[in-house]
Amino acid sequence: MANLPSLDVQAKVASDAAQIFVEHYYDSLNKRQPLAHYYASTSPRLTSASVKPDISINGRVVESVAAYEALLDAQGAHVHYDVASFDAHPVNPNYGIGCPSQLAAPADGGSGRAVKSLRDGDRLSFAVQVNGTIRYGKPSDAPVATTTAATATTAAGVVGAGSATAEKVAGAEGAPAEAAFAEAWLLVPHWEALGRNAARGMRKWVVVSQNFRAF
Repeated sequence: MANLPSLDVQAKVASDAAQIFVEHYYDSLNKRQPLAHYYASTSPRLTSASVKPDISINGRVVESVAAYEALLDAQGAHVHYDVASFDAHPVNPNYGIGCPSQLAAPADGGSGRAVKSLRDGDRLSFAVQVNGTIRYGKPSDAPVATTTAATATTAAGVVGAGSATAEKVAGAEGAPAEAAFAEAWLLVPHWEALGRNAARGMRKWVVVSQNFRAF
């Protein structure tokens, strides 16, 4: 297995890629920008290999990124996701589903661009665990006590929150309603981004699994 990235390389690649992903994804989420380019469905190679994003929101399976964006839109304006912490772990240093032939490399021996790419961690898949808070409304909003029922209904209906979340989103008087959230991700190489003529700004890793839970 001489061509596989070292454990140190795997840890660094996963950590650096996760930081970039978390910063950019949640920024896009909060700005209500399109999210499709973060997911595996944006990759023809992964799609042709029957890889599609597995999205679960509070136990509810969401069929597509477009359907997930529709749920987010239904939350209305002034919903903000604050990330408190995240943790990343390498999963597979030699992810191969949908890999183009020019990037295929043996685990031992050989040389060239494909081997270097493997050793550098370009074919790594990794998991990310994110924890944070969802804020419903603006600090300047009227006391939440007057709008608690509507906010709780939105949280329960859109993200599938239970009664505990409905109570927590009530918030303190004069402050935005809040709920804690945890989100687990699995990202894999975006093969098109590793090509010689890759489009500028293309994500190097894309999401194949997303599991969101509000508390």
